[in-house]
Amino acid sequence: MPMNTCMFSATLGATLLLIACTSGTAAAQSDMKGRVLISEDFSSSSVDRKNFPNASWDIPYTWKLSDGGLECIYDPKQHPGKAHGKSIDPKFKARDVRVSYRVKFGGEAARMVMIINAGFPPVKTGLPVWHIADVTARLPRNPTDACIDISERDFTRDENDPRNTKKSRGPAEIFKPLGAYEIRGVNCKAHAALEPGRWTTFVVESVGTEWTLWIDGEKTLSQTHKHADCDKESINFIAFGPLVLDDIVVEELPRE
Repeated sequence: MPMNTCMFSATLGATLLLIACTSGTAAAQSDMKGRVLISEDFSSSSVDRKNFPNASWDIPYTWKLSDGGLECIYDPKQHPGKAHGKSIDPKFKARDVRVSYRVKFGGEAARMVMIINAGFPPVKTGLPVWHIADVTARLPRNPTDACIDISERDFTRDENDPRNTKKSRGPAEIFKPLGAYEIRGVNCKAHAALEPGRWTTFVVESVGTEWTLWIDGEKTLSQTHKHADCDKESINFIAFGPLVLDDIVVEELPRE
């Protein structure tokens, strides 16, 4: 079947952004064979604590096992302005990874963020000490909304660095070290056919500095990051309800 592909590219500093929109048949991910580090379908009555050692991820008012998935029960009226608990925080060490998961959004207030964190070795003041990249998904409020984006941010201890835009306000387990200052990164966005009550499958590959996103089997976004090529320390899923999360798989990918 022929495929029609359109591509937009722009250079921002030393970073190249690529947005690819593809119609026709597409692979759900690359052909690279991965080694499974974490796999959880939430179909049992409990979660494997070996793979999800963070004891506080399932605070009763934030997440619950429901109908073979993990339901976000965050109520913004009861918990205004707060991310969803301590987040779901499977731990791993791998340089290149593929993260797969499914989400079912319950309404316009729902938002799911999948974050990959990477710490740097000790460096001079003014250079990044912590790297974060994420994929954020939300339902569109109108048919033309861009509701998927990949973004990148770096953190430095140097409050006088002219690139700093604001002090980090994030949870300590994500934004280490404390007292770091955020250097605004880059992001690219795309429209996606997200609908309330329908399962959507996300596959994210982080290989070297290249990030690629597939949605329901179609390659949707790719981006070259500045500082993503380092050891990964964890992923985090942070949600604002109502939504259901399912089928988390983290794979280590080979470095060619």
